[in-house]
Order: sequence, then structure tokens, then C-alpha cells
Amino acid sequence: MRKAWIVARHEFSATVKRAWFVVATLVFPLLFLGIGGGMLLLARHTVQESERAISGKPVGLIDLWGGLETAPRGFQVRRFASEEPARLALRDKELASFVVVPPDYLGPGRLKIVSMRRLTISTLDRAPLPQGFDDWLLENVLRGVEPARLARARDPAPFSLEFVDASGRTSDEDGMAAFKRSAAAYGFFLLLFVSIFTSSQYLLQGMAEEKENRVMEMVLSSVTADQLMLGKLLGLGAAGLLQLLVWVTVPVLGLAGFAVQIAIAPAAFAMCLAYFLLGYLLFGSLMLGFGALGTNFRESQQMASVWSLVGASPAFVLVALLEDPQGAIARVFSFVPFTAPTTMMFRYSIDAAGTPWIDIAGSMLVLAASTALALKVSARLYRVGLLLYGKRPGLREVWKWMVRSA
Repeated sequence: MRKAWIVARHEFSATVKRAWFVVATLVFPLLFLGIGGGMLLLARHTVQESERAISGKPVGLIDLWGGLETAPRGFQVRRFASEEPARLALRDKELASFVVVPPDYLGPGRLKIVSMRRLTISTLDRAPLPQGFDDWLLENVLRGVEPARLARARDPAPFSLEFVDASGRTSDEDGMAAFKRSAAAYGFFLLLFVSIFTSSQYLLQGMAEEKENRVMEMVLSSVTADQLMLGKLLGLGAAGLLQLLVWVTVPVLGLAGFAVQIAIAPAAFAMCLAYFLLGYLLFGSLMLGFGALGTNFRESQQMASVWSLVGASPAFVLVALLEDPQGAIARVFSFVPFTAPTTMMFRYSIDAAGTPWIDIAGSMLVLAASTALALKVSARLYRVGLLLYGKRPGLREVWKWMVRSA
């Protein structure tokens, strides 16, 4: 065990001193926060500029229906008899847009809006019309109706949603709270997935490089393969844990106000830590064991990539997890060891009160048992694969080694 700790200390020290580790741990979170915030501000500014350009110019109107007789309030209207002069005015930038109201407007007729504003994702579902245009249309359609009925027609179905939990008690949760829970769930999902597989990739890369450079032969003269594997898992696991803690701390400190509003349960952070450790040991040992069977880094990466794909599979059912975090799909993925860490964190972040503790405890037990088995199988593959040069074993040989170790 002492030699394993020596390997672990060396791997941790060598990893945290790498420039890319420092960049990925410290610079990337700040960079992503800056880029994300800048993009949001830029998108908001662009939309506001587009709306100001519309509100500052009159709207062209071709009223073929003949019912828009009242004067608009809050914006200007310039009337035209046909489309041709309206298009000329639009081309000369005298108008923000022009609207053609069809003769059958009260029936199946649809407004035709012509504008030079380029469509974007932000403005795709927003008509290039000034604020209050819809209300003006409504006033003309319901001309003569008493003001109280007209006001109700503008907002005919106001509602307040009351949510009752499984115990029958009324919850004070609203739409914003649901959005915050969803944001926290996606955040924990990405955090756990990226941290587990980033640390596992460090393991795979280091092992493949040492094997290609024949460093393994010298190292194995001083330590056993089991001690070397354990040391690498512990050392790089500690480096990955440090990276995880920094990735959690930087956004919380950078967005302290937002983080307080989300009100993430403290148990979520403890669960994230536990699932990271178990998930890292599971995937890290499998990547080391199967990666050791490759003759170079590319082959090692290809042989270990299957575990990355399996671990990413919950991403394909995130919509189902979001809509029904306690449903059958969510529970099945929670008890599959390769998908349990990310799935359970997502479920708990979405619905902490509704997630049964039996599911949490059961998923951790399944994950722990699977990790113990993976460590045993991977240790066998690791011992065999370390000194395997120039020849990649076939599936039958790999299966035979796995069965013997299990």
C-alpha cells in the first residue's frame, strides 16, 4: 500500500502542475462564464436595438378590410392605398414595416407583414410591429363594446396555478422555481459527466504514453501492477476531485446572487461528491483496464471509448427525466451502474422531495458493487496489457481474462 501511495502522490503532483490542468481547472470556468454572460448581453442588446428601430418609425398600413378607423396610441401609422408605394417607402427606410389587412380579416384572413428586418432565432416568433399594435386591432374589431369587456378580451384567461404534492399539501412553487430547478439539474449533470470523464481521460492518456515510451517496464520493476493501478486511480482521482471543487466554487462565487436564488439543497453537493468518487473509480478503472490492451494511445482510446458512450447515454433521455423524474425510465437508468451517477443527480436536482431515499441508497449500492467488480476485472486486464506490445488481443482472449478475474 505504501508504494501505491507513492505512485498516487507522484501522479497527483505531476497532473496538477500541468499547464493544461491549470487552464482547464481555473481559466475555462471563468472563460465560459464571461462568454456566456457576454452572449446574453449582446443578444439582449441586439433585440432591444431592433425594437427601438421599429418603434422609432411609422408602420405602413393597407387596410383592405376598411375597419381600422380609430387613431392608434403610442405609435404612428402611415396609410397606403396599395402595396407598391408602401414597398418604395420601406425600401427608402421611411417605414419600419407595413401591414396588409385583407378584406376577409374577420373571417379566415391573415395579416401580411412586410419588413426588411432579417430573421434571427431571437426574433423569429416576434412580429416586426410596435408595442400596442395588437391592442389597436382588438379595439377596432370590438368597436362599440363597453371598456370593461374590451379589457377582459385583451386577457381572457388569467390564471393562478396551484400545485398539490403527493401528501395533498399546497406547494408555493411557481414557474420560476421550476426553471431554477431545471437549470440546477442540467448544471449538475454536465458537471458530473465532464469531471468524471476528464479525470478518466487523464488516466488513459498517462498510461498510454508511459506504455509507448516503455516507462512501464522500469516502473514495474519497483511496484506491482495492482499497486501501480491503485496509485494512478488515487492520484488522478484526487486531481479530478480538486478540479471538481474548483468548478463548483468558481460559478458559485462568480454568480453568488443567482446561486442563492436557485437555493440548491446542501445534500446535492454531498451527493455530487459521492457519485463523482464512485463514478470515477468505475469508469477510470475500466478505461485503465481496457486501455492497457491497446498498443498505442489511439488504440487505447478506441478500446476505452465504449465506456464514454455508455456513460453519455442519459443525455438521450434528458427530456423524459425532466418531465417525469420519478418515472420508469428514470428509475431504470438510476439502477444501471454506468448511468446512475448523472441520472440520480439530475433526478434529485429536479425533484429533491419526491426522490425516494431507497432509490438513492440503492443506486449507490449497485454502483459500489459494480465498481468493486470493475476494479477486480480491470486489474486483471491491466496486469496483462501493460507488457503487451505489438499485438492487440482478440475479443475471445479479453473475455477469457475477464471471466477468470470475476
